[in-house]
Amino acid sequence: MKSVIKMVIGAVALGAVAGCVETSGTAPADGLSGTEEQFNAMTAPCIDQAARYANYPARDINIADRIRTGGGPLLVLDAGGQRLSCRLEPNGSVTVFSEFAN
Repeated sequence: MKSVIKMVIGAVALGAVAGCVETSGTAPADGLSGTEEQFNAMTAPCIDQAARYANYPARDINIADRIRTGGGPLLVLDAGGQRLSCRLEPNGSVTVFSEFAN
């Protein structure tokens, strides 16, 4: 009986460790970039620039998606039905462009 209890305790402990999630803001080593801190830092500048680009109130612009890419983090914004993308540039600035720009 003691061995069953030990196995159950071990399984619970292993499950707890396996369920841990990395929250330090570092992106996995998968070739893609975009940390939580980067997305958070670029949100306000992206929304401000998107408001000017789309001539739409900043308070009504929503973040539709956060995408990690090989070229850096990308926010997809919804400005009254118009989809815009906002990327973080290497110098820390952001660039907003139409979802359909190439």
